[in-house]
Amino acid sequence: MKPIIIDNRQEDREITLWRELLAGNVSSFEQLIDRTYDLLFQYGNKFCRDRELVKDCIQDIFLEVWEKRNALNHNIPPRAYLLASLRRRLHRVTQRNRLQPVEDFSPEGSQFDVEFSAEYQFIQTEQDQQIASRITTLMNELPKRQKEAVYLRFFHDLEREEIAAIMDIHPQSVSNLLQTAFKFLKTQWKAIISVAIFFRFLA
Repeated sequence: MKPIIIDNRQEDREITLWRELLAGNVSSFEQLIDRTYDLLFQYGNKFCRDRELVKDCIQDIFLEVWEKRNALNHNIPPRAYLLASLRRRLHRVTQRNRLQPVEDFSPEGSQFDVEFSAEYQFIQTEQDQQIASRITTLMNELPKRQKEAVYLRFFHDLEREEIAAIMDIHPQSVSNLLQTAFKFLKTQWKAIISVAIFFRFLA
Protein backbone atom coordinates (compact mmCIF):
# COMPACT_ATOMS: atom_id res chain seq x y z
CA MET A 1 0.00 0.00 0.00
CA LYS A 2 1.35 3.43 -0.89
CA PRO A 3 2.15 5.90 1.87
CA ILE A 4 0.03 9.01 2.28
CA ILE A 5 2.17 12.05 1.52
CA ILE A 6 0.34 15.33 2.00
CA ASP A 7 1.49 18.82 1.01
CA ASN A 8 -0.07 22.16 1.85
CA ARG A 9 -1.81 22.43 -1.53
CA GLN A 10 -3.52 19.10 -0.99
CA GLU A 11 -4.60 20.15 2.49
CA ASP A 12 -6.00 23.44 1.13
CA ARG A 13 -7.90 21.50 -1.51
CA GLU A 14 -9.39 19.21 1.12
CA ILE A 15 -10.59 22.22 3.10
CA THR A 16 -12.23 23.63 -0.03
CA LEU A 17 -13.93 20.32 -0.76
CA TRP A 18 -15.09 20.10 2.86
CA ARG A 19 -16.76 23.48 2.70
CA GLU A 20 -18.35 22.72 -0.64
CA LEU A 21 -19.75 19.37 0.50
CA LEU A 22 -21.20 21.01 3.60
CA ALA A 23 -22.98 23.35 1.19
CA GLY A 24 -24.49 20.28 -0.51
CA ASN A 25 -22.06 19.73 -3.41
CA VAL A 26 -22.17 15.99 -4.19
CA SER A 27 -19.14 16.11 -6.47
CA SER A 28 -16.99 17.68 -3.74
CA PHE A 29 -18.22 15.04 -1.30
CA GLU A 30 -17.13 12.27 -3.66
CA GLN A 31 -13.77 13.93 -4.29
CA LEU A 32 -13.08 14.25 -0.57
CA ILE A 33 -13.81 10.55 -0.14
CA ASP A 34 -11.35 9.73 -2.94
CA ARG A 35 -8.68 11.93 -1.38
CA THR A 36 -8.97 10.70 2.20
CA TYR A 37 -10.10 7.08 1.99
CA ASP A 38 -6.61 5.53 1.87
CA LEU A 39 -5.47 7.70 4.77
CA LEU A 40 -8.43 6.59 6.87
CA PHE A 41 -8.03 2.94 5.90
CA GLN A 42 -4.33 2.89 6.81
CA TYR A 43 -5.03 4.60 10.13
CA GLY A 44 -7.93 2.30 10.98
CA ASN A 45 -5.79 -0.75 10.28
CA LYS A 46 -3.35 0.43 12.93
CA PHE A 47 -6.04 -0.37 15.50
CA CYS A 48 -8.05 -3.22 14.04
CA ARG A 49 -7.17 -6.34 12.03
CA ASP A 50 -10.71 -6.67 10.68
CA ARG A 51 -10.33 -4.84 7.36
CA GLU A 52 -14.03 -5.13 6.53
CA LEU A 53 -14.95 -3.59 9.87
CA VAL A 54 -12.61 -0.68 9.16
CA LYS A 55 -14.20 -0.20 5.74
CA ASP A 56 -17.69 -0.28 7.24
CA CYS A 57 -16.73 2.32 9.83
CA ILE A 58 -15.27 4.61 7.17
CA GLN A 59 -18.44 4.30 5.13
CA ASP A 60 -20.56 5.11 8.18
CA ILE A 61 -18.47 8.19 8.91
CA PHE A 62 -18.90 9.60 5.42
CA LEU A 63 -22.64 8.90 5.47
CA GLU A 64 -22.90 10.67 8.81
CA VAL A 65 -20.98 13.66 7.47
CA TRP A 66 -23.37 13.98 4.56
CA GLU A 67 -26.45 13.57 6.72
CA LYS A 68 -25.25 16.10 9.29
CA ARG A 69 -23.59 18.50 6.85
CA ASN A 70 -25.87 21.40 7.78
CA ALA A 71 -24.76 21.21 11.41
CA LEU A 72 -21.00 20.73 10.91
CA ASN A 73 -18.41 23.48 11.30
CA HIS A 74 -17.04 24.78 7.99
CA ASN A 75 -13.73 25.63 9.65
CA ILE A 76 -12.93 22.15 11.01
CA PRO A 77 -9.81 20.63 9.37
CA PRO A 78 -11.44 17.72 7.50
CA ARG A 79 -8.54 15.29 7.78
CA ALA A 80 -8.32 15.63 11.55
CA TYR A 81 -12.11 15.46 11.91
CA LEU A 82 -12.38 12.26 9.85
CA LEU A 83 -9.47 10.56 11.63
CA ALA A 84 -10.89 11.42 15.04
CA SER A 85 -14.33 10.18 13.98
CA LEU A 86 -12.88 6.88 12.75
CA ARG A 87 -10.90 6.37 15.95
CA ARG A 88 -13.99 6.91 18.12
CA ARG A 89 -16.24 4.77 15.93
CA LEU A 90 -13.84 1.83 15.91
CA HIS A 91 -13.66 2.02 19.68
CA ARG A 92 -17.45 2.05 20.05
CA VAL A 93 -18.03 -0.74 17.54
CA THR A 94 -15.41 -3.07 19.01
CA GLN A 95 -16.82 -2.55 22.49
CA ARG A 96 -20.40 -3.07 21.30
CA ASN A 97 -19.39 -6.27 19.52
CA ARG A 98 -17.52 -7.40 22.63
CA LEU A 99 -14.26 -7.36 20.77
CA GLN A 100 -11.05 -6.16 22.35
CA PRO A 101 -11.27 -2.37 22.92
CA VAL A 102 -9.24 -0.19 20.55
CA GLU A 103 -7.19 1.33 23.37
CA ASP A 104 -5.99 -2.14 24.40
CA PHE A 105 -5.78 -3.70 20.96
CA SER A 106 -2.50 -5.53 20.44
CA PRO A 107 -2.30 -7.70 17.30
CA GLU A 108 0.28 -10.41 17.77
CA GLY A 109 2.09 -8.47 20.47
CA SER A 110 2.54 -5.40 18.28
CA GLN A 111 0.66 -2.11 18.44
CA PHE A 112 0.28 0.65 15.89
CA ASP A 113 3.25 -0.43 13.78
CA VAL A 114 4.73 2.06 11.34
CA GLU A 115 6.76 1.37 8.26
CA PHE A 116 8.43 3.05 5.31
CA SER A 117 8.26 1.88 1.71
CA ALA A 118 10.06 2.66 -1.54
CA GLU A 119 7.50 5.34 -2.42
CA TYR A 120 8.91 7.72 0.19
CA GLN A 121 10.97 10.35 -1.58
CA PHE A 122 14.01 10.05 0.68
CA ILE A 123 14.35 6.32 -0.12
CA GLN A 124 16.44 6.33 -3.28
CA THR A 125 19.26 3.85 -2.69
CA GLU A 126 19.83 0.53 -0.98
CA GLN A 127 21.57 2.40 1.84
CA ASP A 128 18.47 4.58 2.24
CA GLN A 129 16.37 1.41 2.50
CA GLN A 130 18.62 0.12 5.26
CA ILE A 131 18.34 3.44 7.10
CA ALA A 132 14.54 3.37 6.72
CA SER A 133 14.47 -0.17 8.08
CA ARG A 134 16.48 0.86 11.13
CA ILE A 135 14.30 3.92 11.73
CA THR A 136 11.22 1.70 11.49
CA THR A 137 12.64 -0.73 14.04
CA LEU A 138 13.38 2.10 16.44
CA MET A 139 9.99 3.76 16.01
CA ASN A 140 8.18 0.50 16.65
CA GLU A 141 9.95 0.20 20.00
CA LEU A 142 8.06 3.28 21.18
CA PRO A 143 4.93 2.93 23.33
CA LYS A 144 1.71 2.90 21.32
CA ARG A 145 0.58 6.45 22.07
CA GLN A 146 4.00 7.88 21.25
CA LYS A 147 3.99 6.00 17.95
CA GLU A 148 0.54 7.29 17.12
CA ALA A 149 1.56 10.89 17.81
CA VAL A 150 4.73 10.55 15.71
CA TYR A 151 2.77 8.84 12.93
CA LEU A 152 0.19 11.61 12.75
CA ARG A 153 2.76 14.41 13.01
CA PHE A 154 5.40 13.25 10.55
CA PHE A 155 3.61 10.81 8.29
CA HIS A 156 0.53 13.02 7.83
CA ASP A 157 1.80 16.48 8.73
CA LEU A 158 -0.90 17.18 11.31
CA GLU A 159 -0.52 20.01 13.81
CA ARG A 160 -0.38 19.51 17.56
CA GLU A 161 -3.96 20.71 18.07
CA GLU A 162 -5.25 18.36 15.35
CA ILE A 163 -3.44 15.40 16.88
CA ALA A 164 -4.84 16.31 20.28
CA ALA A 165 -8.37 16.31 18.87
CA ILE A 166 -7.84 12.94 17.17
CA MET A 167 -6.31 11.27 20.23
CA ASP A 168 -8.71 13.06 22.62
CA ILE A 169 -5.91 14.47 24.77
CA HIS A 170 -4.60 17.93 25.67
CA PRO A 171 -2.25 19.62 23.14
CA GLN A 172 0.47 19.76 25.79
CA SER A 173 0.18 15.99 26.15
CA VAL A 174 0.86 15.68 22.42
CA SER A 175 4.00 17.79 22.84
CA ASN A 176 5.10 15.62 25.75
CA LEU A 177 4.55 12.43 23.73
CA LEU A 178 6.55 13.77 20.79
CA GLN A 179 9.38 15.10 22.94
CA THR A 180 9.71 11.82 24.81
CA ALA A 181 9.65 9.86 21.56
CA PHE A 182 12.31 12.02 19.92
CA LYS A 183 14.52 11.87 22.99
CA PHE A 184 14.43 8.07 22.81
CA LEU A 185 14.97 8.02 19.03
CA LYS A 186 17.93 10.40 19.16
CA THR A 187 19.57 8.43 21.95
CA GLN A 188 19.15 5.11 20.16
CA TRP A 189 20.03 6.48 16.76
CA LYS A 190 23.52 7.53 17.84
CA ALA A 191 24.41 3.88 18.13
CA ILE A 192 23.39 3.17 14.53
CA ILE A 193 24.28 6.10 12.29
CA SER A 194 25.20 9.77 12.50
CA VAL A 195 22.75 12.16 14.12
CA ALA A 196 23.12 14.46 11.11
CA ILE A 197 21.51 11.93 8.77
CA PHE A 198 18.71 11.34 11.23
CA PHE A 199 17.86 15.03 11.46
CA ARG A 200 18.10 15.39 7.68
CA PHE A 201 15.33 12.80 7.42
CA LEU A 202 13.13 14.47 10.04
CA ALA A 203 13.58 17.98 8.62
